Amino acid sequence: MTAAGAGRIGAYFARALLVFAAAYLFVLPTNAATFVRSVAFAGSGVLALAVWLRSRRPGATPIPFAGPAILVPLALWAVWSWLSLAWSIDPRYSLDQLETEVAYSLLVMLIFHVAARDAASVRVLMATALASLGVLAAIAIAMEIAWGTWIPYRFHYGVGAWSTWLVLAAPLLVCVVAPPPLGFGGGRTPLALGAVLVVLLLATARLTGNRMVWIALALTVAVVTIAAGLRWHRRMWRGRIVLAVALVALMGAFAVGFVDSVVERANIAYQGEESPEATLANDPRLALWEDVAQRIEERPWTGYGFGRRILARQLTRELDNPMLVHAHNVFASQALQSGLPGLAFFAATLAALALRYLRYLRSRDHALAVAGLIGLAIVVGFVVKSQTDDFLYRSNAKEFWALAAMLLGYGCRRERDLSAVAGRATAPPPSPLPNRLESA
Repeated sequence: MTAAGAGRIGAYFARALLVFAAAYLFVLPTNAATFVRSVAFAGSGVLALAVWLRSRRPGATPIPFAGPAILVPLALWAVWSWLSLAWSIDPRYSLDQLETEVAYSLLVMLIFHVAARDAASVRVLMATALASLGVLAAIAIAMEIAWGTWIPYRFHYGVGAWSTWLVLAAPLLVCVVAPPPLGFGGGRTPLALGAVLVVLLLATARLTGNRMVWIALALTVAVVTIAAGLRWHRRMWRGRIVLAVALVALMGAFAVGFVDSVVERANIAYQGEESPEATLANDPRLALWEDVAQRIEERPWTGYGFGRRILARQLTRELDNPMLVHAHNVFASQALQSGLPGLAFFAATLAALALRYLRYLRSRDHALAVAGLIGLAIVVGFVVKSQTDDFLYRSNAKEFWALAAMLLGYGCRRERDLSAVAGRATAPPPSPLPNRLESA
């Protein structure tokens, strides 16, 4: 086969991968399209492996990966999690969880790392994620209007899962105002659509009644604002009045939403017999975290086996609360499942991701800096949102790993291309004198 023919086949595989990956990302936040999601996931996995293998052929451009700073702690976390089968108190449950939460998550990372081959591909994936947010948010609001209540488990996996997706998707709105090649340029149409998405995000965040979503969103916006202000302070200074008004309005909405959610929780959970402050002080998770801390002390190096519900029966029985089936904190959950080594490997992976995105943010290249800004905000938002629950689970875990890998995939390629351009620019010009060895 000629090089041109091989190139056309490779481009076909890459375009097909982008289509399947976008379809998977669109239906990932909903539990109402399981067949479509399974087909999209399987197709994306096969195509990603095909594209990656073709990139390893002689003469092809290899796909750059994130390097040992990220891959080593990620691999250690995955391997240590699998090793927990040896001491798990419920090996059958741990094996099932390892397949879905580790093996499938690594495949998701490969899919989106390979799919993010250029800025256009990343724009397609980000636009797809935002479109999914808009469609599912509109469905939730329509249910509230038509039926008088939003049923979160009908299309949205539940309150916790949907509120976490809001936090993960919120940083993608940066692409609305970011300039090309990674952003949409902030024209009238992108800004109008972005404003609609912000309204839908806020409305459905209020529907969840979740308290932590407002804190996570506020800190996400703060990270974006501070990081962008340090990186693009001259450009942001030009529109300082509009930016200040928008930030005040957003932070005010977050504050009102948080207070309203706390009051609502007091009225629903305690029939108004306790003040909102008392509901926070008497949160049942406080007793849960004390129990979890004691259990971690009992098995600090191994944990009890992979799976966030590995101690569900014990916790619910001791605390007499059927809702407290796991640690309700992503870091405590890692320590409970796989001990302090598992926690250290997982925390190191998050830290490595954040440091890589920070490096992108500090780059002189604007597209790379935008990718770093979005990635850093996603990591911060996810960590904050997971302080009162463990959302490294099912759809939310796949969404987090997918977005992280997408930005890494683009960033690795962008850095490689920039290095190649810089290398050509600094290469010495060819000598005009003939080579004596050749002439001899």
